[in-house]
Amino acid sequence: MHKRLVLDDPVVSASVSPSGLLTELAAALEQDAITGEWTPTALERSLARRLVIGSAGDLQLTAGLLRSALWEGSVALAHENGGRFGSLLGLSFSVAESSEPHRDSALTRVRDTMERVHLIGPGTA
Repeated sequence: MHKRLVLDDPVVSASVSPSGLLTELAAALEQDAITGEWTPTALERSLARRLVIGSAGDLQLTAGLLRSALWEGSVALAHENGGRFGSLLGLSFSVAESSEPHRDSALTRVRDTMERVHLIGPGTA
């Protein structure tokens, strides 16, 4: 059994770049969806769908697109499923606005996760 990776884990957040942490959070969330430990809510699936559709042209999650998804989810997103999806989007926004060298690959990993998340519903993980 793996240890659930969370954004405020001091060991993880102190030793990994934001892009690296983003990649790890996306992988952990997707793994938890596969094992059934996390099932996205209707809001999370809707926002994932919005991000996938909004980035369909160039397959890139932009700061503007992420800002829109965070705004749409607002308060509810911080509470649903312990806020893990909201944390992932918040860190994605921060990375999208940065000039980190591994920014694009981390955001691509998150977009790949979004493609899977909107397909996961109750009883399908």
